[in-house]
Amino acid sequence: MSNPFDDLESDDGRDDEPAVGSVSDSTPETDRRPSAEPTGETDPSESGPSFEYSEVRQKPLYARASEWDAFEKNLRTTIAPKLAEADVVDEETREVHNAVLKLANEEPERVAEILLEERRQSK
Repeated sequence: MSNPFDDLESDDGRDDEPAVGSVSDSTPETDRRPSAEPTGETDPSESGPSFEYSEVRQKPLYARASEWDAFEKNLRTTIAPKLAEADVVDEETREVHNAVLKLANEEPERVAEILLEERRQSK
């Protein structure tokens, strides 16, 4: 089972802005040049997480151990390799969980069907 606090180590809560009086602070705004990055779509492997930890609402997710095991296996064997093909090797747990919820929101009827199937099978 994944640790719900995995992302805490990657976000120390500090802003990455330079301290007052630093060299970059003395550079006039007009002398700053835009970065050489193209204005098109950013490469996912270079962009970092798709959203900041500050946007997270953490809630427990309860599931059978067998489903967690299957999910974690799929994460290791299918999802992570697919991300690695796109040079994304630093996916955050919050991004994975958000994608799972997004999929459930896109297919709510299927979620209801699965829930009903589970209840029928348990009788």
